[in-house]
Amino acid sequence: MKLQDDINDKELEMFFAELKHQDSEIAIPAYKKRTPSRIWKLLPLGIAASVLLGFWIWNQEEKEVPLYQDLIIISLVEGENQEQKFVIEQAASMDVWESPTASLLDTY
Repeated sequence: MKLQDDINDKELEMFFAELKHQDSEIAIPAYKKRTPSRIWKLLPLGIAASVLLGFWIWNQEEKEVPLYQDLIIISLVEGENQEQKFVIEQAASMDVWESPTASLLDTY
């Protein structure tokens, strides 16, 4: 048995020695050093531009909108024969304030 094991070991050694010899004959291409692409050079510039744009947008102050002096009051009035009409009034200020829920008290 030992003799048979020795023969098998020698055959394995020869097989792997032959593979090693074939591998050593393979030409290895030269390593070409990669230069960073152009996009990687522009990345810091893009980040800086985004930060500046964000800072500019964040610091925008809202402009105050001037209020008009005249108010327009639109109301729905029920006339004769249950006719409903829109009445549009223009006033300098609101004379009478009526609760928005006051009509609920009248109808129910």
